[in-house]
Amino acid sequence: MGKSAYWAKNDLSLLFLLSIFMNGFETGGYQAALLYVGQEFDLSIGQQGLLAAVQLFATMIAPLLLGPLADRIGKKIMLVFFTAARTLSAAIILLATNSPLFAAGIFVLGFACSIVQYVAIAGMQDTYPQTRNQRMGYITAMFALGAVIAPLIVGLSLDTPWGWRGFFVLSALIFLALTVLLARADFTPREEPTPAELAQIEGGMHLKGVTLLCAIMFIYVGVENGFCFFLNSFMADTIDSARGYLALSLFWLAMIPSRFLCGCFAKYRSHLIYIAPLGAAIMLALLTCLTQEILVFPAVFVFGFFCGAVYPNVLTYVADFAGGRTATVTAAITAATGIGATVISASFGFLHEQFGFTGAFLILAALLALDILIAAMVPRLKR
Repeated sequence: MGKSAYWAKNDLSLLFLLSIFMNGFETGGYQAALLYVGQEFDLSIGQQGLLAAVQLFATMIAPLLLGPLADRIGKKIMLVFFTAARTLSAAIILLATNSPLFAAGIFVLGFACSIVQYVAIAGMQDTYPQTRNQRMGYITAMFALGAVIAPLIVGLSLDTPWGWRGFFVLSALIFLALTVLLARADFTPREEPTPAELAQIEGGMHLKGVTLLCAIMFIYVGVENGFCFFLNSFMADTIDSARGYLALSLFWLAMIPSRFLCGCFAKYRSHLIYIAPLGAAIMLALLTCLTQEILVFPAVFVFGFFCGAVYPNVLTYVADFAGGRTATVTAAITAATGIGATVISASFGFLHEQFGFTGAFLILAALLALDILIAAMVPRLKR
């Protein structure tokens, strides 16, 4: 394939990848900037937690409200409109002079990012039906890459005249350029569907399969958020370490090679879909037995490596069960992740009070064990 033919085929793929990268970029950047936002607006830790919850709530309700819309009006319209909305959200944040206005900008940002997340993934599946399974690993890896890079940009922006707002200035410029590129892009499929693909579309939505995928992600993302939000506290309390932030960076960093490898070995998805939660459950249980910082860091990295493989392997089954309604199914999965993150993260405080960090993490490991059983059923489903 010549260079011009290659770009003609993969131009839209690059826009989808950049869209998901910017979702991770915004997520990681907001987490890193929250401390400085709280200092400027004189917010307590509890109030900062409410600001974090605003984004999480918006992320959760967006696919519940608008999930099937992209399949009806078109994915291009949705992507262009909500990428433009992300530009608007950045502008609101930049102009915010108090925390309520900042919260409004963050709500718009979280809502728009959630829509872009599932529409871009569904668009990749529809545009590249022959290579979609490989591309799911790559597209999810871009989210993790964005989450790793963003805190570094926040740190650099603190030395600029804009302070933490410098991060959102850069975001607004990228969103504006991405809006223009998406508006000019041709969204026609770049690959012809195989007869098997056409048969899946004609078969209609497989509700049991979709339910299982949602259940896997409800548990997994809930465990991931419960672990990430409290990892720093676990390190300080149990390991007597002040470097929990490094462990968290290692967790996200491990997801990048994991998800790229899932794309490379997508033909083994029927095994990887349950091997990933199995490895994650074992590593999380092992982590509760460690007492030395030098051992915790590699354990967290390996845990992140297995966790990173869950999402891309789940996404490889979306088209199998969607019956042509890829955006609707991906939206349902996205909603399940938001609900799981909210419920399990909110429950972690109670679990910690009752069982301590060790007991709470063991319970999360047990939930991942339940994910193994659910995931093992997915490859066996037949229409």
